[in-house]
Amino acid sequence: MDGDSGAQLDVTDLQVETQQSVKERESVTLTCNSSCSLPQKTTFIWFRNTQRLNTRTVKENQLQLQSVSRHDAGNYQCAVSGYERLISPPVYLNIEYPPQSVSVSISPSGVIVEGDSVTLSCSSDSNPPALIFSWFKENQSSAVGSGQSFSISSFNSSHSGNYYCEAQNKHGSQRSESVSVTVKGIFCKHSFSFICL
Repeated sequence: MDGDSGAQLDVTDLQVETQQSVKERESVTLTCNSSCSLPQKTTFIWFRNTQRLNTRTVKENQLQLQSVSRHDAGNYQCAVSGYERLISPPVYLNIEYPPQSVSVSISPSGVIVEGDSVTLSCSSDSNPPALIFSWFKENQSSAVGSGQSFSISSFNSSHSGNYYCEAQNKHGSQRSESVSVTVKGIFCKHSFSFICL
């Protein structure tokens, strides 16, 4: 700011400072700093993804977010009341969280016949993305596979059962609901066969 009359504020004078990443349910403070001298009773306003935020969470030049969720992630900017068009450059706040909504899909999705190739795929919602996936078959004490996909090249009745996956990132892990994978019949390989069991 310069003199009392014709006061000017350069957009480059305002900068948002905060942590680059914060874990879900933690608290974080964003600070709006200016390289020029501002009046003591300056009112700061905040924006997330260009939408103005409720100022009840603002203390002086700080925006305080308590127990953040993934919905708090986004580009944050600040401005001085009366100079809203001179807004600070955006700063992205990244909210990290453990795997959630873990689920299993089966391919092929229809009837599985003995001899088919079956692939189970595991998906999850997490930040950062889950990189460790483990596969389990109920009633077996150890994992039966790893990786985001688990394939059985020649499915037979011994493979039938309930399968689930577990997705993991650096913040934790979660398992999916079990899915039933059952052979529905036996492929008849010989054209001269009268009965396929």
